[in-house]
Amino acid sequence: MMPRKAALNLTPKARDIFRKLISATASQGIILKYEISSQHALRMAFKFDLVKDLSGLGFDDEGVSLEVLSDGITPKPPSDSWNDNLPKLYIHHGAFMKVLGGTLDVSIDEKTGDLIPKLLDREGHEMDPNA
Repeated sequence: MMPRKAALNLTPKARDIFRKLISATASQGIILKYEISSQHALRMAFKFDLVKDLSGLGFDDEGVSLEVLSDGITPKPPSDSWNDNLPKLYIHHGAFMKVLGGTLDVSIDEKTGDLIPKLLDREGHEMDPNA
């Protein structure tokens, strides 16, 4: 069954930064994971990893297109992007239910250069990975 819309919405800023990261690293995409934090014991965190080889993706990992339709605003739907062979943001199956229906924005820490994900739920509240 093909979903009618992407599992996660991307802000234009997130879409642009992901495209630039993928082209600069010659990756196949980026995967959003939900894992134990490497910085804080007994805490969960959202993490990004580069996808160098699509064979490393799981059957249940879902792609979100980084492309928009000709209007420049509307995200390319899954039915049009499923097999388009373009880089995507992949949602790891372990993160899928946590982020379903949310919106992803990103910022870059000016001091460290770290990419900081900001996930918002359907009501616009920032998601806490530990909630």
